[in-house]
Amino acid sequence: MFLKSTEDNKTLVLHVKNIGEGVAYNVQINTLENFNQFGLENAPISQFGILKEGFSAMPPNYELKFFIGDLVELYEESRDRKIKLEVKYKRKDKKNISEVFTLPLVQAMGQNYSTPPETYLGQIPYYLKEINSSIKKNTLTNNSNI
Repeated sequence: MFLKSTEDNKTLVLHVKNIGEGVAYNVQINTLENFNQFGLENAPISQFGILKEGFSAMPPNYELKFFIGDLVELYEESRDRKIKLEVKYKRKDKKNISEVFTLPLVQAMGQNYSTPPETYLGQIPYYLKEINSSIKKNTLTNNSNI
């Protein structure tokens, strides 16, 4: 489990990923310190899919992402808060594993951001926005010359 911002550095995301080489079975996640998604009282993260219902089998490298909130708002209002979760699962050899993750929000606040985004998937919306802005500017300029 870890916190990371989206490529545009606007939203904080909780990542739940199986980084092991085997399948994690009967994954249960207990929310020890809850947090409301986007500050909404009726949207605690403890009610997110896997955090509420668990997961029967999580294969290696399987990853789930949960949007937590706007980074600017979190920085201003909740930077000293943390999300604390206990993960329990069973390995293929039937051994039960339990681990607690304490995720301070402030640790995810100072991440680097590149313009344009470094991945091609992040660059697509970036450049589409740039093209759209350029078209609008040209349209306004051409309309004012008529």
